[in-house]
Amino acid sequence: MDVPEGFGKGTYRRSGQRMSESLLVLDIGTTSVKVACFDSKGLLLGSASETYPTLHPHPDWAEQDPHEYWVATIKAVQSLPKRDDIVAIGLSAHMNGALIVDATGEPLYPHIIHSDVRSTKQCQLLEEIWGRAQIYHKTSNPIAAHLSLPKLLWLKENHPSLFHRTAWVLNGKDWIRFKLTGKIGTTDFSDASLTGLFNSGQKRWDEEMASSLGIPLSMLPEAHASTAIAGVLSPEAARLLGLQQGIPVSYGGGDAACATRGALVTTSGEAYAAIGSSAWVSMLSKEPIPDGRMRMQHFFDLEGERVNVCGTVQSAGIATDWALGLLSQGQSREELERQAADVRPGSSNVLFLPYLMGERTPHWDPCARGAYIGLSPSTDAATLLRATYEGVAFALGECVSIYEELGLPLKKFTLLGGAMRGTLLAAIITNVLGHSVHMHRWPTQATALGAAFAAAVGVGLYKTIEEAIADVVMQDTILTPDEEMVASYKVYFEHYRCLYPALQQIFQLQNR
Repeated sequence: MDVPEGFGKGTYRRSGQRMSESLLVLDIGTTSVKVACFDSKGLLLGSASETYPTLHPHPDWAEQDPHEYWVATIKAVQSLPKRDDIVAIGLSAHMNGALIVDATGEPLYPHIIHSDVRSTKQCQLLEEIWGRAQIYHKTSNPIAAHLSLPKLLWLKENHPSLFHRTAWVLNGKDWIRFKLTGKIGTTDFSDASLTGLFNSGQKRWDEEMASSLGIPLSMLPEAHASTAIAGVLSPEAARLLGLQQGIPVSYGGGDAACATRGALVTTSGEAYAAIGSSAWVSMLSKEPIPDGRMRMQHFFDLEGERVNVCGTVQSAGIATDWALGLLSQGQSREELERQAADVRPGSSNVLFLPYLMGERTPHWDPCARGAYIGLSPSTDAATLLRATYEGVAFALGECVSIYEELGLPLKKFTLLGGAMRGTLLAAIITNVLGHSVHMHRWPTQATALGAAFAAAVGVGLYKTIEEAIADVVMQDTILTPDEEMVASYKVYFEHYRCLYPALQQIFQLQNR
C-alpha cells in the first residue's frame, strides 16, 4: 500500500477528546472512483477504488451515469476498514463536464464528460456571438468543445424540454457532495472557472454572456473556495457509507486543482504533469498570463486566490493504453515496454500524433485525430509503442514550451498520475524536456492528497494549504536527462511540430 509520509506535526484535536483524527477523500475519476483515508499527519491509512463505464453512443460522445459514481463510492468506502475518527471528507473529480439536474437533484441526462466533443457547432455559435478573443478576455480560456458551456448549449438545442426543467448544471463532485450532504446548487472556484462562462477577472459568472445565450443565472451553481465546508454528512448517506453522520464535507476541487497541491506546488516556476487518461501541465500564478494565441487554460487554485496556468493533452493514457491493447498479442505491459526501451530515440523515424479525441493545447481542434507517420515494412510493435510514448511526451513538450515563450521559467518539474506505472514514459519525458524530473513517490495519490489538504484547512488543521505542504516529508526520485538523447529528441520534436500543420486540412475534410 502507498503510504505518504505526512503533512502534520501532531494530532489535531477539534473536540479536545479524540487522540486520533483522519480525513476521507473521494476522487471521482474518468474510469473509477478512488477513495483514500489519511491520518492527521497525512499518512495513507487505506485506499480503494471501484470502476464504472464511459459510454460512447456516437462518435465524439463520452457520457457517464452519475448514479454509477454513487454506487461505486458506496462500495469503495465500505471496503475500507471502518473508522470512527474521520473529521472531514474531501472531494475531487474530473472537470469540464455538464451534468444537468432538476430541483430535487435528480440527473435529467447522462453526465457529458470532459472528453466529449459533440458540441463543435455550439463553439462556432459562441465565436459568432462573442468572438474567440473576447471570450478569452472574459474567461481566460479558449472556447472549445471540451468545456462545459458548449455542452450545455448542445443540451439546450437538442433537448429543450430537459433544459427548461434544469435547476442547476454541475460537475461530478458537486453531485456527489449533494448525495453526501443533501445540499445542491453549489460548486467551487476551480470547476466554475473551467466551464467557459466564469468571468476570471470579476470572479463570478458572466451575466452578460449568460443572458446573450439564454442561460438563466439561477442555473449556475454558487461558487466557493474548495477549502470551505459545504455541509455535513447526512444520516442517510452515513448509513449507506457505514460512517458517522455529521462529518464535515468540504466543497472540494477539480482534479487538476487538487493535483497541483498534491504535487506540492507552492510558488511560480514549480510545475507538474499529471498523466492519466488525459494529461496536463500546470503552474501557479498570481493572475492569468496574457497569451495572444490563446493556447493555455486558467483555473482557480483550491483557495480561490491564485490561478493555475495549464496546458492540456487530451489523449495521454488513452493513447498509451490504446496502443498497448492493440500491440500486446498476449504480452504483458512490462514485456512490451522492455522491448520498446531497446528502440533508439526517434523510433526509426516513426512519429505519432496522439490526437485520438481531438486536441486542446496548443491547437484547440476537436477535429484533429491520431496518426502514425513514417511506417515501413520493418516497423514492429516495439517501435510503434515507443513512437506512441514519444508522441505523448512531445505533446507535453509543446505545453511546456509555451511557458518559456510566455516568460514563465521552469525551476522544478514533477510527474504524477496513473499512467506513470512504468519507467519508460518518464524517461522519455525527461529527455524530451531536457530538464530534471521529480517522480512523485505516490503518483496515483497526489490528487487525493491535494483534496485532503483542502479538507484539512476546512476543519482547522491548518490555516492555509501552504502551511500544510510545508509539513510534508516526502522523498522523491529525481530523473536526470541524458545529453545524447536530449540532442536527438530536439530534432524529432521539431519534426513532430510539423505534423499538425501538415494534417490540419485533412482533419477538416474528414469532419465534413
